[in-house]
Amino acid sequence: MRKVAVIFGGRSCENEISVLTGVFVLNLLDRGKYLPVPVYIHTDGEMYTSPNMTDLNIFRKKEYGQFQKVIFDGGSMYAFNPTKRKIKKLHTIDVALNCCHGGLGEGGGVSALMEWNNIPLASPDLTPSGVFMDKSLTKIVMRGLGVPTVDYIRVNERDYEKRGAFLLRRIENRLKYPVVIKPAHLGSSIGITVAHNEEEVKEGIERAFALDCRVVIEKYLQNKKDVNCAAYALNGEIFVSDAESAFGEGVYSFEEKYIKRTQDGAVVKSGGMDGLSRDLREKIRTYTKTVYKRMDLRGAVRMDFLVSGNEVYLCEVNTVPGSLAYYLFCERISDARTFFTDLLENAVQEELANKKKILSTGILRTVRTFTK
Repeated sequence: MRKVAVIFGGRSCENEISVLTGVFVLNLLDRGKYLPVPVYIHTDGEMYTSPNMTDLNIFRKKEYGQFQKVIFDGGSMYAFNPTKRKIKKLHTIDVALNCCHGGLGEGGGVSALMEWNNIPLASPDLTPSGVFMDKSLTKIVMRGLGVPTVDYIRVNERDYEKRGAFLLRRIENRLKYPVVIKPAHLGSSIGITVAHNEEEVKEGIERAFALDCRVVIEKYLQNKKDVNCAAYALNGEIFVSDAESAFGEGVYSFEEKYIKRTQDGAVVKSGGMDGLSRDLREKIRTYTKTVYKRMDLRGAVRMDFLVSGNEVYLCEVNTVPGSLAYYLFCERISDARTFFTDLLENAVQEELANKKKILSTGILRTVRTFTK
């Protein structure tokens, strides 16, 4: 029976959203094949475990006193008691699943930790995780892949303090109002606002800078639709979901994503493919597969698109999507058990293949010994 580290939480304002995904996955894993090992990353950055983490009420009530602090080393997880300065081995981890949304957890930290410890990870690795955590870098990568994105302006907080008036003129002259203001590194639609004039832009930028050090300002598309599409790999083949309309006019807000669309911690299916032609759906699916393949992604990755008229624009790439985007592939929640099994087994097989790679060049045997 494989021991699966399900890692969730994180130093992020998306910590609680990540708890929903983590607890959901913990309760859906096939107990006949896997022993789930919960790993909760607190907002203080420390990692903890407890067999009671399958109960969402533990997190609602913030009953953290029963948690054990843990660390990873050499592929194993250890309980660490800082008071008694004792370490006890708990598990050797066979495979891990990243359920952290936002922050360093989704942005490459968990990927790097697992890779360093030679633990197979059923989620994207370090490089794409870091790139896609930044909406402005995502746009740069999409330009190289030939995938269209909405016109934008990127601004850092320090630059805005020095040249704010110049930025406001650029927004009005280049993008025109209205515009969408987004923190560059946050997901779950946190901190997003629509601004219709200069005063609203200033307010939106200040609100975004309270959450992030970099802001992306995009042209707002009238009469647009938000569309989700996801992909995952299994045995060398990439499977792409249908393109699903998620939201219509306006901004797809945090409340729309999570307050109105959740039931007992699991995201429910939304509006299907209403209003999307077959050509548009296939274009979205093609873009999704292109990004997944060219960026060598792993695990379930959801891509969010904007559709305006007959044009499609990639909005962002979620390397750790809510509920791991099972709802785009499964008709029933019970089907998620098989879906998660596919993700985990594929990660194990990929790791076995990677172990055959040569890591040593042997150059030290050819170099003369240095002496004083």
